[in-house]
Amino acid sequence: MEKKSMTSRTVNNEVDFCMVYDMETKRKIEKILLDNRISYCCHFEDKGILQKFFFMKPSNKVACIFRIHDEEVPRAKELVRSVLGPSKKKRKEARK
Repeated sequence: MEKKSMTSRTVNNEVDFCMVYDMETKRKIEKILLDNRISYCCHFEDKGILQKFFFMKPSNKVACIFRIHDEEVPRAKELVRSVLGPSKKKRKEARK
């Protein structure tokens, strides 16, 4: 019988997918991802000490970062385009 070797290193293929600042948009993206069976996780960004003093972000909004598997990014971009709008790259191309 052949012995399978396991690596001691963990493999993490999650990438930052998008960042949203309001809970309604967060709910819409969650629904789209869940309906299409794309696993995700949300990380809420803490305000740093500089952000508290210099008001870099609106004080009433919280940043939520969606992380998904790197192979799901193209499909997820197509699915959430209606909620997030076109990407920054495509907006720049449309202006030219």
